[in-house]
Amino acid sequence: MLEDWDKFIDTKVLFRILNSIDSKYICPHKEEVFKAFKLCTFNNCKVVFLGQDPYPQKDVATGILFGNKASTKDKDLSPSLKVIKEAAIDYSIPHNYPIEFDITLESWANQGILMLNSALTVEINKIGSHTQLWRPFISQFIKKISNNGSYIFVLFGKQAQTFEPYINKKYNYILKENHPAFYARNNQVMPSNVFYEVNKYLKNQYNESIVWYNEFPYCN
Repeated sequence: MLEDWDKFIDTKVLFRILNSIDSKYICPHKEEVFKAFKLCTFNNCKVVFLGQDPYPQKDVATGILFGNKASTKDKDLSPSLKVIKEAAIDYSIPHNYPIEFDITLESWANQGILMLNSALTVEINKIGSHTQLWRPFISQFIKKISNNGSYIFVLFGKQAQTFEPYINKKYNYILKENHPAFYARNNQVMPSNVFYEVNKYLKNQYNESIVWYNEFPYCN
């Protein structure tokens, strides 16, 4: 079910959760609940982004933290994604060419970021309705992977930050940032620091970095 992540999963806890959920009334659709694990394999994972719960509006959540469907028009992007997009691109620096930004954020997952909500489902239009339901699963998962390897954990918002005690600080690097919804509510720009810090760490550890967006020079 969860590709090569299975060894870090407590299947009894997982099936207890799944058996208590009515899949007809949840976000994302049941086929997408574990998409983050499928797009970011264990062997490729270097970073874990942890947020709150999926978008509760019907047909918006995709199973990828903060992501929207590829068909979503710019004016209809979720407020949190608008904030993330602006911070990742960092308009405070000059951009000389057109920018392409993947609003699904699947390209980030494919580059080794596990894009997780701290609850993998939510009832339609009921924010936080499955927060406690998923907590045993997420806390055990984070504890197991953080004891097994070295990751950058980025905790977005207070709910995600309650999982900090489950992260082994001896082997892992932790960054904390407000949830993008905080900036959206307050009409503020989210600092770009976290994206620079992730790449700084990856460069030092693996001589790699995440491509947050693409710029394309004009063709003559």
